[in-house]
Amino acid sequence: MKSRLSSFIFHPSSFLFALAILAYAPFFWERGFYWDELPWTWVYYQLGPAALTKLFSTSRPFWGIIYQVMLPLIGPHPWAWQLLMLTLRWLTAILVWRLFRQLWPDSSLPQWAAALFLVYPGLGQNFIALMYTHFYIILNAFLLSVYLTIIAIQRKSWALHIAALILALANLLTMEYFYFLEFFRIIIIWYLPHPQKNPVSLAAQAKKLLTYLPYFALFLAVTFWRAFFFTNQTASYSYQTLTEIKSNFFLGIWNLLLNILNAFWESVPHAWLYPFEPVNLTTLGLYTAIGAFTLAIIATLISGLYFHSRTTSTTPGPSTPFLILGLSAWILGGGAFWIVGARTLPQLHFSADRFTLSFMLGSSLIITSLLGFLGKYPKTQITLLALLIGFSVGRQFQTNATYRRDWDTQRSIFWQMSWRIPALEPGTTIITNDLPVEVSSDNSLTGPLNWMYDQPGLSSSPAAETQRQQTLQAGNMNYMLYFASVRTQEGRALASKLEPGIAFEQNYLATRFFGNTSNMVVLNFAPPGCLRILDPEIDPLNKLLPPSLRDAAFLSNPTLIHAENPASPPEFYNPELSHGWCYYFSQAELARQLGNWPKVVRLYQQASKLNDHANDPLENFVFIEAFAHTGDWDSAQELTKSTYRFSKEYLRPTLCKLWERIHTRAPGDTAKTAAVQLVQNELKCASLPQP
Repeated sequence: MKSRLSSFIFHPSSFLFALAILAYAPFFWERGFYWDELPWTWVYYQLGPAALTKLFSTSRPFWGIIYQVMLPLIGPHPWAWQLLMLTLRWLTAILVWRLFRQLWPDSSLPQWAAALFLVYPGLGQNFIALMYTHFYIILNAFLLSVYLTIIAIQRKSWALHIAALILALANLLTMEYFYFLEFFRIIIIWYLPHPQKNPVSLAAQAKKLLTYLPYFALFLAVTFWRAFFFTNQTASYSYQTLTEIKSNFFLGIWNLLLNILNAFWESVPHAWLYPFEPVNLTTLGLYTAIGAFTLAIIATLISGLYFHSRTTSTTPGPSTPFLILGLSAWILGGGAFWIVGARTLPQLHFSADRFTLSFMLGSSLIITSLLGFLGKYPKTQITLLALLIGFSVGRQFQTNATYRRDWDTQRSIFWQMSWRIPALEPGTTIITNDLPVEVSSDNSLTGPLNWMYDQPGLSSSPAAETQRQQTLQAGNMNYMLYFASVRTQEGRALASKLEPGIAFEQNYLATRFFGNTSNMVVLNFAPPGCLRILDPEIDPLNKLLPPSLRDAAFLSNPTLIHAENPASPPEFYNPELSHGWCYYFSQAELARQLGNWPKVVRLYQQASKLNDHANDPLENFVFIEAFAHTGDWDSAQELTKSTYRFSKEYLRPTLCKLWERIHTRAPGDTAKTAAVQLVQNELKCASLPQP
């Protein structure tokens, strides 16, 4: 019994599972949906399977079929996708280990390669779980296909060859990342040991290679389909390298070589040095840094002890063949990227780190072979291997923290939005600053925006509900979110169109949005400040805003916001945030919009009891105005003075504009006149009456 337990604990698959847990499981329940998976989830669960089919039809239609199967099985539950991603990632490592163990059963290098492959530090997007689950389904299909080919040759089983061909077809039809890795199969076949131990003749090797012919025929057939029948082959990326070579052969070849060298540096040396780079404590946080370092040490010790215990039962093995295999897998893994050119070169930051995905196998094999060359120094070998594994785990923990913070920010955005914008007129565009999310874009966040507001029964009136339904029936969408700095660039939807009454449209692949610059709500969200709808009268003067957002502020139309039939964020953003300062501020802004000044004052009194306060001085403006409209001029003046102290240079224009509005619209008496004159003395506003 003890022997069985020990065998289970020290089995390579158990060790790899422990590594997967250390690298990808911590705080999995605190991660959510990111980047492309946000709109994809909205499209499937709100618009339906047909819309998702349309979304993928222009890029990877067969990959989209897998989504059609998986999404209803798992559901819109981020934690479930995180666990599934971890499991599939672990299975890829198991297949790498078993694949190379078939070539060198007595060598320790297959285990080393599998462990390094599992924690590869160059790819930081594993936590985008819904999307990478589907990447790893295809990678598992490819690796299993190659593994089955080996077993089929050893057992002389055509049934296994057929299964391997089906899995190879799945890889070739669905995406481009592992497309040219298909040729790695023939290199594996070459190294496959002959049943007889004696030297193998060239004729015997050639006979063995003939088994690759069906796979090659399959590759040619799919390539022919992609080249001549799949009309959207270059919908996202053009063949830049081929264009450059046709234009100038020598310059094109030179650029290709530079691209290959740059990709090699990023995905091999730089990727494995990356975990040892100093961390920025200001960005990462002290506790996260301590956690990452602690986890790195734990993973290093576990790896060192495990591989040290295995050295008596295995030998390092053939390093030179591993180097050849590694270089081959690396160059073939980049096949699609060499054709496309510099736009798809791997870099170790979001979102270009996704291009390291197809280089992971080759990179891990190359590092494994280099460690193997240190066979005369076994302690150094194991130490370096353990450090690479351990600190790669620590690097993944750092990345994990980024995704958790990003999810917290997303939740804060949409809960505060629901407080301030209970309902939104169909056809509205929300313009905002570059929101502080690192792994999502405005395109991404448009998905949950529509999920929240585009629900039956939430429209503010029968006319609005009719408009909403008509838009959906026409195959279009009702809401759009834009980052001002991005969408006002040349060639974008709002380029040179920041004036009222200009129509524009946005292709969202599965649907389209037709908007108008007169139907916009402009907001700013810069934590620790609250989400704030910009005031079209005051915020064009607000020097605290990004210039692109300040330029758009005059288009903000709060009348598109309604209080009836309030919406709630999608369930995956639950639970609701605690009701702190930002909740009361949002409620006060909404009450101000509805003209309920006494309620604004009551909300200020409730918020003042909290151990919290305004982090953006503009958050005080609604309360200054409410005090003025309810005749509490002393409180209005006092709050004006304390707000002014934030920054006299930056706040004078906006405070003057606010008091100009108060002077014009608030009920008047002698107290108002005195208050206005005192503010004029303090602020020196040209637009206010002189004392």
